[in-house]
Amino acid sequence: MHTAIFAIAALLALGPSVSAEAATRRLFTCKVGAHTVSVTDDGGQLAYRYGPPGKVEMSIFAQAKSGRVLQMEQRFAGMEYQLRFKNGEVSYIVYSSEGNGRVGAAAVSGLVVMKGGKVLSDKSCSPYADLILPPASEGVAQDSDVYSAK
Repeated sequence: MHTAIFAIAALLALGPSVSAEAATRRLFTCKVGAHTVSVTDDGGQLAYRYGPPGKVEMSIFAQAKSGRVLQMEQRFAGMEYQLRFKNGEVSYIVYSSEGNGRVGAAAVSGLVVMKGGKVLSDKSCSPYADLILPPASEGVAQDSDVYSAK
């Protein structure tokens, strides 16, 4: 009896912290040179972070339905997935593109920075990193192919 009560009390004590961890999902993490770029989803609040290990130099927070973050799925050699975060005139696009051995295409992922339609920077992840798009239920709008990372 005492063991059962202790087990229930332990579960109740862990409950809030376990569910809080589960609420934030990591959608993307990749190393680009000496920096790391990551995207997390906390129930429709998307966060883009960029900086060297242990330090965030830049972050963008956007509600899924805000229009400040857009997503795209398209097919080249394989499926490509991307999220674009808008910060004024500058866009930060994280992407992953599956490879296709039949046509000699390798899987690639990375970060593209654009101002308007002009590419300012294009850095590949090392190693490759998968991007997981938020669920459709969160309402992230579809992006224009003008901002295609590839």
